[in-house]
Amino acid sequence: MDDCNLEKLGIKPGKIAPAFKQDVLEYSATVQSSVAEVTLDLLTRDSGASYTISGSGGSKKVPVKEGAVTDIKIEVCADDGKTTKTYIIKVKRLSASDATLSNLKVDAGIITPEFSPDVYEYSCLLACNTSKLLVTPTAPDPKNAVTVGGDKPGSPSSLNVGSTNIEIEVTSEDGSKKQKYNLCVTRKQLPRHVKITDPALAMQFEDPISLSTLYQPITIRNSDPKHTFSAPIIDELTKTSKFDPINDMPLESDWRIEDVELDKKMSGATACIPLTYGGASEICPLSEIGAQVAKCNVPPKVEDAKDKFKDVNAPVKHKVEQRKWEKNLQQVFGETSADKLISDAKEELKNYFAALPKPNQNRSWPDGESPTDYLQQATYCYASALKIKPKDPTLHLQLGMLLEENYYIEDMFGLKKESHDDMPSLNLQAAESSKDEECAAICKLHGVEATAPLPLQLKAIDMEYHGLIQAGQSAKADHVMELFQWKSKQATQEGAAAQKAGDEESPLGQAFLKYMDALTCDEAKALFNFHVGRMLVVQGKYDEAVKRLETSLNWNVNHQLSRLVMMMTQLLKSQAESHLNTLHFISARFYLGLALALKKEGPGARVKEAVTYLLEAFETLMTDRTKQAMSPTPESYIEPILRAENLMQPTNVHLMRGFIQLGRLLQKNTDIKDAMSPQDIFHNAALLATQMLPFISRGDMYKQLEWVILDAHANLLDILASSQAGNEKLIVQRCQRLSALIFHSTIPQNDQLLALQEKTCQQLIQITPCSSHSLYLLGTSQFSRFENTPPGEEANKLLGDVKSSFQASIDLEGKPASGDIPESPQERVLQGSNLGPQLDGEGLLVGGHLQGLLGVGEHLLQLRQGAEAPAARGAPAGRGGAAAKPGAKGPAPAEAPKEEPKAEVPKVDASKPVASNLGPAPINRKSYLPRLGLARAHKSANEVQDAKRFYNEVITMSPETHLFSFLPQGVLEKYVKILEEKFKNETLRQVYAGVNGRSVDDQEMQQFFKFKCWI
Repeated sequence: MDDCNLEKLGIKPGKIAPAFKQDVLEYSATVQSSVAEVTLDLLTRDSGASYTISGSGGSKKVPVKEGAVTDIKIEVCADDGKTTKTYIIKVKRLSASDATLSNLKVDAGIITPEFSPDVYEYSCLLACNTSKLLVTPTAPDPKNAVTVGGDKPGSPSSLNVGSTNIEIEVTSEDGSKKQKYNLCVTRKQLPRHVKITDPALAMQFEDPISLSTLYQPITIRNSDPKHTFSAPIIDELTKTSKFDPINDMPLESDWRIEDVELDKKMSGATACIPLTYGGASEICPLSEIGAQVAKCNVPPKVEDAKDKFKDVNAPVKHKVEQRKWEKNLQQVFGETSADKLISDAKEELKNYFAALPKPNQNRSWPDGESPTDYLQQATYCYASALKIKPKDPTLHLQLGMLLEENYYIEDMFGLKKESHDDMPSLNLQAAESSKDEECAAICKLHGVEATAPLPLQLKAIDMEYHGLIQAGQSAKADHVMELFQWKSKQATQEGAAAQKAGDEESPLGQAFLKYMDALTCDEAKALFNFHVGRMLVVQGKYDEAVKRLETSLNWNVNHQLSRLVMMMTQLLKSQAESHLNTLHFISARFYLGLALALKKEGPGARVKEAVTYLLEAFETLMTDRTKQAMSPTPESYIEPILRAENLMQPTNVHLMRGFIQLGRLLQKNTDIKDAMSPQDIFHNAALLATQMLPFISRGDMYKQLEWVILDAHANLLDILASSQAGNEKLIVQRCQRLSALIFHSTIPQNDQLLALQEKTCQQLIQITPCSSHSLYLLGTSQFSRFENTPPGEEANKLLGDVKSSFQASIDLEGKPASGDIPESPQERVLQGSNLGPQLDGEGLLVGGHLQGLLGVGEHLLQLRQGAEAPAARGAPAGRGGAAAKPGAKGPAPAEAPKEEPKAEVPKVDASKPVASNLGPAPINRKSYLPRLGLARAHKSANEVQDAKRFYNEVITMSPETHLFSFLPQGVLEKYVKILEEKFKNETLRQVYAGVNGRSVDDQEMQQFFKFKCWI
């Protein structure tokens, strides 16, 4: 009696969606433009029920309006005459002028956003080995003409190696309208370095930073010569600095050109992939080389390690004790079950991994639900469990891993736990800050600002130490010595990690102590020996690390790092099981190989052993990277596993450093066969490090990855310079890029960087002595060295060199960039009278940092590894200063990597530029850059009128650019800090707007100013 349901509902022509169900009341349908009316096909479930159709005039036919949606309502009335239900069908009649799609599908990947007819821009991410894509568009009216890339649908579209824009065009039935949909298809970056077979094309298609083939090339608008970068790295470099990284020219507001045509041109170039154990893949077009990637994966070659380390003995001299900081972590009260605490900790870790930030994710969480909150709670649980079971080595190990995790998430993601007065925190920055304050106070006593370059700060601390020694205050001197050692590590390649791994006030140093506690509780456990050994590598204690890692392998030749085992099993599940056992302890073998390579005396007779271990790790990582690149899912580099349990990842800086050492060992030991060439190792290292930069915060790990990139550049430059003939163009290109990299790096200025910068510029001048830009770069490097030199005679002479270089650059403007050197200041620069360091009879530079005009990477290595180098101008040799009293404890420099045997360095006479083969020379253009440098130099010399003259020239030549925009980021930040302290808000707004190339009234700028409380 009260049944008002339909049993059937449909229309003719057309089809309703969704499929009919009696409880679903609303439907839609689309009909062609030629359909003037639709006929309803319906039936009530109760034969006694009745219905009415709106707009039908009592029939089942309903007229529909062209180009509009007609709502057809069907009201069903039950037999009781009271109960009703209304069904609605929204019928869209297409217009003859309609030009839209009703659907868009691809046979691989997923398009984003989800398709909608009125959204016209889409993207799709594909695996690196997908070279074709079938795009299937659907028009609602079959009479619409549709093309894909200008052709009829149905054939796969060929893809570029990076990005491909596929245009789908729809034409209306009457031909009056056209609509274009754009699908941007991006293939993942190839995981290995690719060699283009044509040297000229290889040079043209090389990314300036990664030194690998360009990926999604971005060209800087109006750059001349054309400057093109891989999209991920140029986007990273221009996050905070709107300048061309190569020539420091300010970027226009629309500077970014997605160079799809270049991508297409590159895709046709033939290339191959160098293999880990020698040889290369098949040569094929770059667009198709993704199909070769999987074939490049090979089982790592290992040797039988049985009984190899059976005689190794490394006794443990350590006492397990409960330290104050550990007691402060025991914050779970009332729970007496260690198992329950461990279970709670595991739950907190699950929440921690789920909360970790994904790429481009907003980093804000509800109170108490941030990754650091969960990690801290897990740490509290394990610390409290240790209070119950203090002799459980596994709990010591797990607590150490969590403490180490805290250090890395803070460094990688910039996440810090906010501390509250009533709760202890893992954030121990206050203790480190107190050390910085002590160093700043000492510097101030000796007339050095806390913001001064690191070498000047170290010199001031050194002077304080020697003053205390001479005054007989040895206890205070020892404390200052510790401060010196702590501060000096900021300038080393080991970076803050080495500094903090030996500092009990840092979570990393605390982690090391917990690993030592675990080892003391169970010396025969391979896993505990391994973690202690690798932390010794982090600290730079390579001899100790070798013994500890050998002990690890001795106790268990099939050293099982459980998480690593699972990763490798998944990684190589298609390979024979016989290879898996050799991979269980590959991480320990890698760290042993790295420690051998970095020992002061080098690996010696064990060089082949070290190379074998490093090659194993290289191929393991590359195989894993290949697996990721062959998946269409976006990479996040975040896995639900603690970092200490997953060391085979490219964000492990020591893995990257190991590859640099591998390249150097192969370069020096040419008798080692069945291995990738040193050049290809360096290229791969630069590529891997560059790929990681956009994913991490600009902390210590970021700086160490920059060191890896600089090392790779410098060593490749050495190799090129050893056979310079015919490579002049490439050497010039590499010199310019290395110089730019050094200038734009976030690494604090130090003697190593300054030496490399000036050395690179001098090498550039040897090939292009008449290049105005080369002399400008030399002047810039000399000015940086001047800023790091204490005031005095040497600083004054260096400032004269700076002015000569900049003036020489200006004098060459409008003249050919090659040919005979004219009589002018640059001739004196080239002949050495104003060049700074001079070559002696052994090819060394007298009184300076540099060695020869070749061997850039070799000398950087020697500097980095603690080799005796001449002191900076105005600075004492070594640590300098007054001699310590007999028996006094003097500050020892931080232990550094080894000094490898010196390769023979060709001797070059600085007064005789090397003959070049650069082809037709361009004319040196007029630029404000050397004038800006000269203005700064005159200002530093207190030559005010000359400084004003050149500043005015800069303003005349480049009036649209704010002068503060030319300051390096670090200097600008210091200036902004001063302005904030003086409440100079108007000036702050002008500076920031100028730096970003925007108006002060720009909406985004205004929001930023409000955030900074500047308005």
